[in-house]
Amino acid sequence: MSDPDFTSEPKALPPQRRLSRRALGGGALLAVLVAGAAMGAGGSRLAERWQPQQVMLLQPAPIDQLKDDTPVAVKGDVAEIFGNKFIVQDGSGRALVETGPRGDRAQPAIKGETLTVQGRFDRGVLHAEIISHADGRNESFGPPHGPKGPKGPKGPKAGPGDRADRGPPGGPDRDADDDAPPPPPLPR
Repeated sequence: MSDPDFTSEPKALPPQRRLSRRALGGGALLAVLVAGAAMGAGGSRLAERWQPQQVMLLQPAPIDQLKDDTPVAVKGDVAEIFGNKFIVQDGSGRALVETGPRGDRAQPAIKGETLTVQGRFDRGVLHAEIISHADGRNESFGPPHGPKGPKGPKGPKAGPGDRADRGPPGGPDRDADDDAPPPPPLPR
């Protein structure tokens, strides 16, 4: 009895493909170029964030002379504090200062402190970009997003509960145990 495996002729193996040095070098060059492009794009975005911001220093103006949608600076005393907002007053009037989300993470001012606030005045609110304290410290709060901010002039409409600082004082977003009074109306 014969074993069929031993009597048959060996089968030919498929030819192995060998890559030439030229093909390997081309593939490596392509990989380096793709990685370099990706790292360059990420690096340029990172560098953009690290570039110093241009700051224009303004002379403080009296609060009663502030005009809407203009860059301004005011110097005065902190009268009241409401979370990331506070009231600054000088001899001519009072203004509500908004520090944005960064003001939530740090206490931007202390009641009674004299400081200079630079930013954009819009609809009765001073959106702070820089706060200069009497002791020489400066805090940057970045430029606020105006009407042409990241979502454009016709961004999404905020509904009830989207932001607690919208709506009438003491509205549905206010906690029953919140004893902080609403900010006083601003002089016109």
